[in-house]
Amino acid sequence: MPPVIELSDEGIQAGDEWVHFGYDDDDTVSAIEAVLGAPTKDTGWIDAFGDYGVCHPPLLRVVEWDSLVTLHTNGDTDFWFGGVEHFYGYYYTNVASPPDIRTTEDIGIGSTLGDLKATYDPAKIVIDEAFFDPAVGFWSYDSNPWTGMWGYATGQGDGDTITSINGGRGCGE
Repeated sequence: MPPVIELSDEGIQAGDEWVHFGYDDDDTVSAIEAVLGAPTKDTGWIDAFGDYGVCHPPLLRVVEWDSLVTLHTNGDTDFWFGGVEHFYGYYYTNVASPPDIRTTEDIGIGSTLGDLKATYDPAKIVIDEAFFDPAVGFWSYDSNPWTGMWGYATGQGDGDTITSINGGRGCGE
């Protein structure tokens, strides 16, 4: 079986390598690259307020493998003091490319919110309407200031499907 990428509420499993939030940015990219190949985009270090919204300052590095996006900062987080470049979040929004990536508990895009509740501790799951559209669902699991998974779904019911899986801290608008 070829190495796989698995998403979790504390980071990414890249083949045999565990890439936790706080992991060195270059080591994170290398671990994922060993499984998925070269990234389709690497911004290098840029201003945290720009094309990706309002991200964790002062500098941001975004590395993309098509629909899998990793976020890195050199600012203070719960993981490191400022000045240390490290991984702090990810987004995954499309199973077409890279191919179907799932959580460590086998939840993926297209799984239902009912699947999510049956797989993870329902006491740690919140399902609500998305701030931008009350018809869209927003879900989170084990949400803490710097860990957790979250994303969007086609609605808020058990039969609605997950459309994105994100982890750690994201960027705002």
